[in-house]
Amino acid sequence: MEKGRILIVDDEEDILHTFQMILEEDGYQVKTTTDAREGLEMLKEEDFDLVLSDMRMPHMSGEEFLRELRKFNRITSFIVMTAYGTIDNAVKCMKEGAFHYITKPVDFNDLSVWKLIEEAVEKAKILRENEKLKHELETGRSEVDFIITRNPTMVGVIDFIKKVAPFDNTILIYGESGVGKELVARAIHSLSPRRDRPFIAVNCANISAELMEAEFFGYKKGAFTGATEDKKGIFEKADGGTVFLDEIGEIPYDIQAKFLRFLESKEIRRIGDEKVVKVDVRIIAATNRDLQKLVNEGRFRDDLYYRIGGFKIEIPPLRERKEDIPLLVNHFIEKYSKKYGKNILGIKPEALSLLIRYDFPGNVRQLESVISKAVILAENDSFIGKEHIDQEVQINVREFPLEYGKAKKIYTEKFMKKYLGILLSITNGNISQAAKIAKIERQSLQKLIKKYGIDPSIYKK
Repeated sequence: MEKGRILIVDDEEDILHTFQMILEEDGYQVKTTTDAREGLEMLKEEDFDLVLSDMRMPHMSGEEFLRELRKFNRITSFIVMTAYGTIDNAVKCMKEGAFHYITKPVDFNDLSVWKLIEEAVEKAKILRENEKLKHELETGRSEVDFIITRNPTMVGVIDFIKKVAPFDNTILIYGESGVGKELVARAIHSLSPRRDRPFIAVNCANISAELMEAEFFGYKKGAFTGATEDKKGIFEKADGGTVFLDEIGEIPYDIQAKFLRFLESKEIRRIGDEKVVKVDVRIIAATNRDLQKLVNEGRFRDDLYYRIGGFKIEIPPLRERKEDIPLLVNHFIEKYSKKYGKNILGIKPEALSLLIRYDFPGNVRQLESVISKAVILAENDSFIGKEHIDQEVQINVREFPLEYGKAKKIYTEKFMKKYLGILLSITNGNISQAAKIAKIERQSLQKLIKKYGIDPSIYKK
């Protein structure tokens, strides 16, 4: 998973190459340039979380570069690289909004350098998230408005979110990977009184057991080897806001007691510090595992389980809400057409049929990836066809006939309701087009729609 996007600006090719190689190995997406003027143009065209800039460069100094950047970008973190003799200039940059500085020659074995970069990237992500939430508030939209569905279970989830969001209860979200658990968590945050405070999402599975306590609770300078300065933990950084703990079942058993103590007291103590700090944070947790089973196996504390599970939300997998696939497909076509500067007119029925017949083990995240690639492959001013859909999808589709005769003989009443819903989803509620796909008379399809209590109007755009 990409950790962040970094732009490095330095006229020394060796510095650029070394930083890029190490940072990309660590999971960052990195771009480089030797010219600050070109760097400014790149920053106008793309979002970066961090700029690493030399202090002395041809055409423009690091100070000038920072001033120009801040004229149009207040989000991206800025770290200046400077020789020992020009540290005073670096300090001036910090007064003008730089995150910090790194001294040259850079010691690439110094862990504090990489920690500084990680914190700068994290700060930019939090600022960008807060700007997004503020924009949604100003435009009258919250994250819940971006949950795209006509599935009855998901509609019920949205109603539940609206009821529980204003209160501070902990919430546990269940669902397979890729179903949109973080989107639901963001919706809860955006509808709560905490909406203008930080929302920090953390995947617990991505943090090693050795670092977990330090990441969440912070540490004092000198607490352990490599702790070169005080650091706030995630809970302290999110004070007043919300922390989303994805894959909470991956927290080591010995650390779970510390999480429970924090949930009960809302107090944290940094590693190596005697001082206790009160922190006001709402916790939303999520998992794709059976926590009750983990409790029974002695791998998850029952007291923590009951503490985080005050309210439970279960997000159904995409294979159980196939009526949402046409809506999501249209949304992603629009999203990626805009991103890639293309005009994709839509998707052909046979291609949409493939997507509906596929079970999507990666859920909505996988569907988004499939459509993103299809938009790239499709010609401009055309429709996405079968030839643009991933081979994995085409090979693993279910045998799911679109002929009413076969369906009537093979499938139950439950299937017929789902089948009719899919037909109407494909055609946006157009009964004539749906009848053509089903290869039956329009009147016959109308009788079936009436028989199974389907309302075609809910499928119209």
